[in-house]
Amino acid sequence: MEKKILFLFIRAPFGSIQYTEGLRAVVGMMSGLDEHKVTCVYLGEGAYYALKGSDKAESAGYVKTIADISETDYLVVKESLDERGISEDELDDMFKVVARDEVAKLIADNDIVFDF
Repeated sequence: MEKKILFLFIRAPFGSIQYTEGLRAVVGMMSGLDEHKVTCVYLGEGAYYALKGSDKAESAGYVKTIADISETDYLVVKESLDERGISEDELDDMFKVVARDEVAKLIADNDIVFDF
């Protein structure tokens, strides 16, 4: 049975394996018989991953696999950007900016929520 699954990336994409392990989990959830609908949200320190030119070498293979499996939304929280002085012009094109209120709705609307 297909489920709606939300992945929250709340930690910085450097200094640990949390981010890469989160993407590996996304691939796992999207693979297999059920082909779950997955959304990835970057907030807090996780917003740094949305920057153009950030080092995505370790995660590039996972991002490509995710794109090959299904369309996935990559969202970054506006308030997290503002709190870190990051403008929308500095973001990689794969990200859509959303308000924190929208993330609260996503949490309520998804069947499963993971954070990394």
